[in-house]
Amino acid sequence: MRAGEVGEIALIARLRALLDRSQTHVIVPNGDDAACLQTRGLTVATVDSIVEGVDWLVGPTPPDAIGHRAAAVNLSDLAAMGATPTGLLLALELPEDADVDAVCAAAAGLAALADLHGVAVVGGDLGFCAGPQRWSVTALGQIEGPPLRRCTARPGDQLWLVGEVGRASLGLALLSAPRRSAVTSALWAKACVQRHLYPQPQVAAGRALQASGVRLAAIDVSDGLGLDACRLAQASGLALDLALPRPLWLDAAALNDCTALGLDWRAACAGGGDDYALLLSAPAPVDLAALLRAAGVDAPAQVIGTARSGPAGEVHLTIAGKAVLADGWVHGRSLSSH
Repeated sequence: MRAGEVGEIALIARLRALLDRSQTHVIVPNGDDAACLQTRGLTVATVDSIVEGVDWLVGPTPPDAIGHRAAAVNLSDLAAMGATPTGLLLALELPEDADVDAVCAAAAGLAALADLHGVAVVGGDLGFCAGPQRWSVTALGQIEGPPLRRCTARPGDQLWLVGEVGRASLGLALLSAPRRSAVTSALWAKACVQRHLYPQPQVAAGRALQASGVRLAAIDVSDGLGLDACRLAQASGLALDLALPRPLWLDAAALNDCTALGLDWRAACAGGGDDYALLLSAPAPVDLAALLRAAGVDAPAQVIGTARSGPAGEVHLTIAGKAVLADGWVHGRSLSSH
């Protein structure tokens, strides 16, 4: 059945049945003109939208992956601040011919990731439009103590990557081109497609590192390692030298497949985006991997460079020993180059 046939009131009821959750800090839940949340410390707020045909491929993307992504892009921003998520607000714009079952499946995907991070949708809005479909999420969080910022890196700091980069971009490339479908049964390719469809924000890692009290600068790597590194360097008024080794998951067979298919894995790691890793700077003696282990957080963490005095925003990036452009996703490019 189509959204226009079901109508706004009935569709909202179906969505609320999927999204509403009872949480002790939500004093006034979804259903009034606004929700009321009891929080401590600083309130952190962020908003992002995903748009059909721009942020997800129409056809190859399962409906639940759409809702998952809508939550993930915002939870990753909270992770970069070191915040604990407290609530999500969903504004949904649908063409009247949108399939209601697919929309509900997408809402279920959003709810599943939200549940994983102990947060619920506490309100929102639904409207019909000419298209394309748009999912806008506002994420709220809380922090006790100072938030992680982009502007606090200092010369001599080590640069840490928490999480991985490159897989999501390669997964998108595999989904985008039918001629590449033959290789998607390989384990490395399946993992890349899964990462593209269901990225996992590093919420627990961000929260643990903020709670450590160490001076850290942080940014979420959602638009590409190179571009987001430039943003951190610009905010801190310094330059970065980054050297990323070949990812361990990219074995000899995967390298051969990439060559045969014309996939540039270095470019994927340097600027592909959508892996939702964290890039952080820390004083050289500090071991972020040890801090995460001590906090019980299972997240890969590795030193990939150093900060230095230099032109603000300058980034020198090498991937497996080869210099590459510090690039990333910018709106206005086609999805296939994302």
